[in-house]
Amino acid sequence: MKKIYFLVFLFTIIGCTSVEKADLQNLNGYWEITKVIQSDGKEIDFGMNTIYDYYEINQGYQGFYKKATPQLDGTFIVDDYQEEIEIIEDNDEFKIKFHSEFDNREVTIIEVTANKLILKNYDDKTYYYKRAEAINLLENEE
Repeated sequence: MKKIYFLVFLFTIIGCTSVEKADLQNLNGYWEITKVIQSDGKEIDFGMNTIYDYYEINQGYQGFYKKATPQLDGTFIVDDYQEEIEIIEDNDEFKIKFHSEFDNREVTIIEVTANKLILKNYDDKTYYYKRAEAINLLENEE
């Protein structure tokens, strides 16, 4: 029985996605939230969103975070308000530290790929995002 538990534990660890430093540049760009899983397991699904998250980091893993609104012509309006961010490595995990005049907080990056972002905050809420694509609804108008 102990062998079975050990094998399950081993496969769980092997199967977990770990974030590599090279993956962090995938954070740059627009992200649309798709769902949140609360600490009690309750899942909140999001339909179409009118506000996206925008991240921009440099090679030194510092940058900023803003809110953006998609427009009908495929562009985005980016809010003037921004939070400074830095990505730090802490116990084999990468965390985004947000700094603003109003708040300082951090989230753990669970997964970041070209099209998927999963973040977990301090109260065990897990946020799922997909890469936001610009959609031009006006391109055929003349």
